[in-house]
Amino acid sequence: MIMAKLVYWICDVRDDSKAYNIRARTKKEAVRKRAQYGAENYDEPRKHELDYRDAFDLMTVCLSEARGYE
Repeated sequence: MIMAKLVYWICDVRDDSKAYNIRARTKKEAVRKRAQYGAENYDEPRKHELDYRDAFDLMTVCLSEARGYE
């Protein structure tokens, strides 16, 4: 049973680990950070939605090997 949804924006880094992707609460903030860090190094912002049951489930999802860096 899904109880909550986390919505955020990601700009994927082009030539490095996903750990260096830009993550932001709003698209406007993601666009600002992308310009600040060098727009040529990052893709356009995309919206990401993550469903979770409770705080522990959210932590587990974020610490998993693949999901935390999407």
